[in-house]
Amino acid sequence: MVLSLRLLYPWRHALLAGILLAPLGLRAQSSTCMLVPVALGQRVQAAPLVVEARVASQQTEQTAGGGHISTRSQLEVFKVFKGQLPAGALRVRTAGGTLGLQREESTGTLHLTAGQQGVFFLVADPEAPGEWQAYAGPQGFIAYDLADLSAGDPFVHYPTIGADVQRQVAALAGAAYQEVQANPALAQATQRRAQVLKARQSGTLGTLATPVISGFSPAALIAGASTATTSSLLTINGSGFGNAQGAGYVQFRNANSPGPDSNPTYLQPLPSDYVAWSDNQIQVRVPSYSTTGTPAGTGFVRVVDATGVIATSANVLTVTYALSNLASQASSTAPILPYRPNLISPDGSGGYTLRYAPSFRAVPAAQVAFETALQSWQCRTAMNRTIGAATDIDVAARDNVNVVRFVTAASTGTNVLPAGVLGVTTSYFGGCQYSDGSIEWVVAETDYSYALASSPYPGYTWNFTPNAPAFTEFDFQSVALHEQGHGEQLTHIIDPTAVMNYSISNGQAKRTLSASADIAGGNDVISYSAGYPWCGLPPFVASTSGCALPVELTAFSARYQPGQGTQLSWATASELHSLAFIVESQDDPAAPWQDVARVAAAGSSPTPRQYAHLDARPLAGTRYYRLRQLDQDGTTAYSPVVSVAAEATALAAYPNPAAGTVQLVGPATSAAQVRLFDATGRCVRQAALPLGQGSLALSLAGVPAGLYVVEWRGGPTPLRTRLVVN
Repeated sequence: MVLSLRLLYPWRHALLAGILLAPLGLRAQSSTCMLVPVALGQRVQAAPLVVEARVASQQTEQTAGGGHISTRSQLEVFKVFKGQLPAGALRVRTAGGTLGLQREESTGTLHLTAGQQGVFFLVADPEAPGEWQAYAGPQGFIAYDLADLSAGDPFVHYPTIGADVQRQVAALAGAAYQEVQANPALAQATQRRAQVLKARQSGTLGTLATPVISGFSPAALIAGASTATTSSLLTINGSGFGNAQGAGYVQFRNANSPGPDSNPTYLQPLPSDYVAWSDNQIQVRVPSYSTTGTPAGTGFVRVVDATGVIATSANVLTVTYALSNLASQASSTAPILPYRPNLISPDGSGGYTLRYAPSFRAVPAAQVAFETALQSWQCRTAMNRTIGAATDIDVAARDNVNVVRFVTAASTGTNVLPAGVLGVTTSYFGGCQYSDGSIEWVVAETDYSYALASSPYPGYTWNFTPNAPAFTEFDFQSVALHEQGHGEQLTHIIDPTAVMNYSISNGQAKRTLSASADIAGGNDVISYSAGYPWCGLPPFVASTSGCALPVELTAFSARYQPGQGTQLSWATASELHSLAFIVESQDDPAAPWQDVARVAAAGSSPTPRQYAHLDARPLAGTRYYRLRQLDQDGTTAYSPVVSVAAEATALAAYPNPAAGTVQLVGPATSAAQVRLFDATGRCVRQAALPLGQGSLALSLAGVPAGLYVVEWRGGPTPLRTRLVVN
């Protein structure tokens, strides 16, 4: 592939994450990622303009000074709940967007797409006079789902648009809403829904070709894997889907704001994620970047046919982890495609160097918690991030400085966190386009910004200590661990055991990475990125340098003893939460590794330990061994490989007695003939071996039980041994 054009532009990928605020003296509540819930009444009161509207068009542009990219969405207004519409167009500015090969996106903040509609809570944009922005970031918009006439924001799912959204907002605003114009899409969806309900009540719905999901496979997938793999490809089986997709679509549960299990919220894949659609089968990729920019999570799957009838699966799809994706187009006429961003080495040392801003250096305890979290990702996934020299820069900007900072009262403009936001991870990306139209994106920089150190939210404080947080505290290490996962290019999932779960509560510490979700996802990112010069830039280098390994292996050796087998010995200086050692071997470097034995480990031990295992199999030639060390949390690590060689001077049969198959090992210096004789001297089985093959798996199928003699003729003197067949 020839590179015809390479333009590298960093862009912003701000990921907001949140912990829920529970009122003092009341119970803790669940929250979405690093967002503290802002009550509906507070949003209505704080926003001078509240409208029901649709995103009619969008324009992306550089902000003043070129530090960021923003998207201006022009709204088509249907209802006004509060305030007066401006004389001109009503435009809302959100962070992020695509501008040529520049890319900036704020995942977890408000992300709008053309055609999306709902209720907006708007305040004046301080950086763009005459324009507006959403109050409280992503909580400043209640999105409508026209498939079932429900609605949702990051914390609440509203079962109905009319009774649960429009009436509540109007009541909180203290007056009936003003209808500016009809909402045709909502009216059509309402009429279609009423027809379906009427047909269902009358019993005539069953006579129609309504969609039914009979099942799907596989049961567990990854969100946002490469389109070149099947790791995200879901096959949905059933009937009544329609011979062509038309206006039909698939829905997955929304991992950013899933709603309650009894009343979940859903999202749709990008059009390019659909691989095949027929009346009885749909193939679609599980998205990490959907039509609303949010990732799919664990939950039921829905198919909505072209007439708006919904089919829901009986089983739950498990999304084990979600890889960050960027939506981009190779040209203005090309489809929108999801791309995986790739790690590179901006610091020239294989990874990313982070620098503490003055606001962060002022809180030493925060640095300890942040670096503890950083070490967890590095030691478990080899994510190469180090802490470098301090910086005087105390803003998040595209400036090639990976800053870690607190947002203080003096912060202004784009460096102010919206109401209800505890932390933001900002990633800046660059793109390059090749002659065939394909695009690569790389992570050029990441900034980490947190709410004011002394008071992340009124009435609450940070817990910087290694102790469990109090009910009135947010655990900073847990928040930092989650945000650093975003910086490693993982996004939200629905899994309470995982750090990248969409929610956490005040008073809760979540400081251990999940092996199946967080660690597996991180390893996926590293293996996908490492070693390749994406966009021709210095490649990312995986590193666990400086990590205190759970098991410190000090020795590992193998010694063959003829007639006995291979004696394996190893030693550890210390162990932490170690479960077992799996001995693996291979006789051919091109062959897969095979498990030989499982040896229990010490668990946690500060003192040296000795281990041994005898592999009784005979050996002719070279055999390779390694140890797979298994931790109690399910993670694994491998020892260096050792080899042992032996030249067979006798014939050995293993196992003996044998049933089904016997492994024969003899000299490999010449071609050989192998024969099996019964007690009467009759040959009951024979085989030939070419030169250099000193072993043979001889089938005993159909050989009666009894005593036999195996003969190996490959030299001047035949070799023989006895074999008992069971």
